[in-house]
Amino acid sequence: STLLFHVFLAEFSRLTESFNHHKPTSLVVPRITLNEFLSSPIYKSPVLISGICSPESVESLAEKLIDTFGAKIVQMQQKIKYEEDERVHNDPTGFTSRPRPNISKELETKNPRYATTTEIYDIPLEECIDYMMESRHTDSFFAFCEGLLPNPTTATTTTFDRSKAINTGENASDDVSCKLRNIREAPFPKQENWFDYFPRSIQPTDAIILAGAGATSTLHRDPFEWTGTSFCLEGTKIWRFVIPPLEEEGGGGVSVVDEAFGSYRLDSIAWEEDEEGDSVVLSAGWQSDMTLFESIRDRFPTAFEWATMEENDQEAFLHMMEEVGTSVTSICPSAEALDALIAICDNRGKEASIIGSSTEKKILFQTAIQQPGDLLIIPAHCWHQTYAPVPSIAVASQRCSANIDGANVVRHVLDMAALSNHDKPVPHALRHSTFEEGIGKKIVSDLFNHLSMI
Repeated sequence: STLLFHVFLAEFSRLTESFNHHKPTSLVVPRITLNEFLSSPIYKSPVLISGICSPESVESLAEKLIDTFGAKIVQMQQKIKYEEDERVHNDPTGFTSRPRPNISKELETKNPRYATTTEIYDIPLEECIDYMMESRHTDSFFAFCEGLLPNPTTATTTTFDRSKAINTGENASDDVSCKLRNIREAPFPKQENWFDYFPRSIQPTDAIILAGAGATSTLHRDPFEWTGTSFCLEGTKIWRFVIPPLEEEGGGGVSVVDEAFGSYRLDSIAWEEDEEGDSVVLSAGWQSDMTLFESIRDRFPTAFEWATMEENDQEAFLHMMEEVGTSVTSICPSAEALDALIAICDNRGKEASIIGSSTEKKILFQTAIQQPGDLLIIPAHCWHQTYAPVPSIAVASQRCSANIDGANVVRHVLDMAALSNHDKPVPHALRHSTFEEGIGKKIVSDLFNHLSMI
């Protein structure tokens, strides 16, 4: 296997040599330690905190998560991609050797070059993992599982107490949730999470994300305009981020990206306050039908080849992952997405370009390579999409800190209420552009008192 590895590495290096010569290092999201982050926090752009807990702890937590929730029914997506006039999905078994479960929903989307059939199955989580192992780019499996992880029992406290959270789980599921929260809260010491004060029925929930090789998420930016986190338990994920042009430099802000991607809104959370069932929509995310991961080049490594590389040389593995993640010729965006990225760059001004060896190059997106034990922090207004070169398991979460997201989240909720023709004057306490730490409980109380009167 060592010989095969070196043969593969030599071939792959040759294929990427042209790109490597001009590789812009600023495209890669910084990878830092927790101590480095705490000494100099990064809140306005994506950042990877590596090794936030030991490999043994990560492996143990992954096993416990699967053991605890393996029997739970989740929705698994199968995406079968084909070029126009190549209806490969007519094969009743797709590309996998496993029998397919009963279909609960089937959708079909098209773009100028490729069409995708999406089939949705209700299936136990542990069986879903088996399908992930047979996934590939043209026939991929993906599951976004919300509602399985309960809110930790410490979530109602004013500040998060890590010493209690690690061992206070009343049962296995609560224990897993407490440990996950312990990990994701580590970069935010002594900071409230305002979502803890939301009515329990509408608190945003963590999501377990399973992705087979070749699977992608949607291209989107998050609801509530919160700070998102993603903790990787198994496998490796490629992230691409589109940072909005800076408004203070005349770049137009995130609305430029929203428009370029042809975004539309998806309601995520509504709050029913009266017996008649009338509700106020609190949140809606932004989504695009474009993709930053439409096709892969010939001789793109299989999941097995990636695993072989990682086993033989982890440094070379990470280097190659960064090469393909930053290259639009290794994993190609759709033509319309590429046009949108160039249009966004044209709005950036001086921040848009870097100097290559002979020509000036545009920064189309930033790339992060997330591995087990990595915690990725995703700022508000940051469009993103993921690609799984190998099967992976991650947990996505979100938070609202007073000085980072408080004004964003309050404004988002008030704007959504106004869109529902609720235009009662907003209390002065809710109209601040910044908030101080320690008043989150009062601000959230004032917010929901206001909503209850509209």
